[in-house]
Amino acid sequence: MVAITTARGHQYTVQIGNGATPTEVFAHPALINTTRGITLTVNAASSEVPDATNQALPATTVRVAQSTDSKIDAAGLLHTSSLKEYLDWAATGVQKNVKFTGPGAIITGPYILTSFQTTGDRVEMVECTMTFEQAGAITVTTNP
Repeated sequence: MVAITTARGHQYTVQIGNGATPTEVFAHPALINTTRGITLTVNAASSEVPDATNQALPATTVRVAQSTDSKIDAAGLLHTSSLKEYLDWAATGVQKNVKFTGPGAIITGPYILTSFQTTGDRVEMVECTMTFEQAGAITVTTNP
């Protein structure tokens, strides 16, 4: 048996760009410290193509990519010094460059913080969850 090569959650990082030019600097925010993940989707347009010789047969569905999209979800214990920055980002809808790094691949592109939530029970640590949604073209490169 040959075991597959696996990865652990801490090997995924979400880094936010500072917008500097000519060289943007990316940093992993301290409040993303438990969960992180990315979803890539393809929105497809479909058509049913009938059989030309026997239209009683089921048609074949043909799909073509219409658009692509990605969404990054992240969570963690609230790093209190980051709260104001993320509330401001969510309130303004500003687009920022985000880099999602995992074993073998790096996805980089513009994202908008579309959801930011904090919750906490009376004596427990406050947690936060956030969603970043793609706001333009992304690039996928190899992470050696």
